[in-house]
Amino acid sequence: MFKKYNDTPAAIAIGVLTIFSIIQTVSFAFTAETFLEDAGIGLAALPMAYWLCGLFAALTVGLILTFIKGPDGQSIFFNVVLVVQIGSVIGNLIEYATDAATKSPPALLALFIVVAALYCFGYFRLRSRL
Repeated sequence: MFKKYNDTPAAIAIGVLTIFSIIQTVSFAFTAETFLEDAGIGLAALPMAYWLCGLFAALTVGLILTFIKGPDGQSIFFNVVLVVQIGSVIGNLIEYATDAATKSPPALLALFIVVAALYCFGYFRLRSRL
């Protein structure tokens, strides 16, 4: 599966991101109600939470398809994922800085930063093929 990337370090970095995306999507799909209750947000926001989960699922499917078809010609998808990764890190940093009720624990924030860095590494290694 990594052979279609022709760049093993980039494929491993994107593979780790894919595994993280799968875990994040599945866990959020089953724990959205608990997350909203713990954050003090009313359950009226549940459809929005499931909408976001669906968007993450779509990105995860896109990542899986790049392993099946290879990254060639997928520049728009990879650019979107780059924006999502950087935006999620910025959003988490803002929540942490403002001491929001929904902020991530420091270990999870560090994990998000590491995953975004892995994706950026893989993206810039594959950029010439996109």
